[in-house]
Amino acid sequence: MPEQEPKFKGTYPDSPSGNFKVIDVIGVPHPYCIGPKHVALAADRFCGILGNEAIEEAERRGIHCATCRGELSLKEHETALLVGCKVDFKDHKDEVSTWLKSIVAEAEKHKYAGFAFVRI
Repeated sequence: MPEQEPKFKGTYPDSPSGNFKVIDVIGVPHPYCIGPKHVALAADRFCGILGNEAIEEAERRGIHCATCRGELSLKEHETALLVGCKVDFKDHKDEVSTWLKSIVAEAEKHKYAGFAFVRI
């Protein structure tokens, strides 16, 4: 099976010891959540295409993220890089700090809000 393209923008090498690596992206503080009113508007006004244009029109009509119910607009929902950790980063502070400093410029270039961590 061919290797899949990464879901994130940019190139991020693993940490030198291999304990930390960028594995995906994640919405912060949460992913923008589409609700039934978004779907209905897209069907009625955008030929069923539920893209950013349809979502922005929905917001102008008072239809917002179904999770935060309008506390954040579409543009205020950000994306962070998800870092897979083979070890507890609290026990490897120097390693993770050095590694993050080496990749932060690339992350900022692609407008990621920061990093989230998950144990793998």
